[in-house]
Amino acid sequence: MSIQARSFHLPRLLLISLSLALISCSHGNSNFWSSEQESKPEVQPASVEEKQASSNPFLKGLSEKEIGSIKHEAWREYGRFWRGVANRSRYVRQPLLETLDQAGAPRELQMVPVVESSYNPYVISSVGATGLWQLMPETAGDLKVSSDSNFDGRRDIRASTRAAARYLTQQHRRFGNWPMALAAYHLGPSAVQQRLNRRPWKPGDGLHRMPLPPITKTYIRHIIGLIALHEQGTIHFPAPYPTRTVKLQTPVDLDHLQDLAGLPENQIFHFNPKLKLKQYYDGKPQTLSLRISKTRVARVKQHIPSKPSGHMMIETGGESLTAISKRLKVSIQSLRSDNPGVAMQPAAGTRLRIPVKVLKRIRAERNPLARGERDSKVDVALNQFH
Repeated sequence: MSIQARSFHLPRLLLISLSLALISCSHGNSNFWSSEQESKPEVQPASVEEKQASSNPFLKGLSEKEIGSIKHEAWREYGRFWRGVANRSRYVRQPLLETLDQAGAPRELQMVPVVESSYNPYVISSVGATGLWQLMPETAGDLKVSSDSNFDGRRDIRASTRAAARYLTQQHRRFGNWPMALAAYHLGPSAVQQRLNRRPWKPGDGLHRMPLPPITKTYIRHIIGLIALHEQGTIHFPAPYPTRTVKLQTPVDLDHLQDLAGLPENQIFHFNPKLKLKQYYDGKPQTLSLRISKTRVARVKQHIPSKPSGHMMIETGGESLTAISKRLKVSIQSLRSDNPGVAMQPAAGTRLRIPVKVLKRIRAERNPLARGERDSKVDVALNQFH
């Protein structure tokens, strides 16, 4: 999102080169996060003479020639990357569409994250914006999207989509059309209003005549061009992976739960990008609501304890039990009692059962897909754990 933080008065221009770079950005080794360029599908963009339905509010007032032109522009920039974008969308598009529907916002807004983040919620821009909708920390605060040491609200699909939808629909009511609502999202409403005061504009004047900086006009043309391509069937999204919400109590080691349930690597973090950590040892017990693949819900529930456990699993890095006992300030006898059969020099990767009350002496591991974040470590606060 390119609106100016807090004041919404000064423009923060979105670098088009950055947007295009995000198209090829990937995290992890999963094919669904591949940045590989794809060849053109068999369906080609329509010619400029092709007629378009005028019922779509994003295309309302635009000439057939201009609609053809922006479709070609959008195809040229995004067509070869579309398969990667579409595959990434399968993890997050279900809650995004549900939230747009609940907010009464048009589903065409699902094209904004294509340009903003390439449907990769873990992307972080050079200026610190992140999430599908690329919210800056200050802007997220203004839109009441909260974050803390455990969760990043800007990567929370529902929270960020709700905020973006609310903001965009407000700007649509203010300016009376979607091109200027998108301009306000990119440039800031005050900057847009100042330009309209100097030179009024309506959709019938054409997108190329908008009184906006070239980079903002390109941003708008790409989004509306993608909407037109999607409407005519040249590009499409595959069905999202169906999920169910599972609730569990902390403390919990999500990485260990994933292994026990036999889930694909990092699947929990693909479906739940809001998570900042692998382990939630937080001293104040809380309920985590996680999206889990519909086909794996039963397996996950089998491994959720009926009540919070006083122990957690940690993975060793090749240290001896003596070194671990010194680091955690727990006796070797206690370690051996909780982990019968474990050698004094356990192999790297061995999982040890450790009392939660001592885990405040170590750091929780970060969400493995959030490697782009600037903070490499997060302290785990356990002072209130009972």
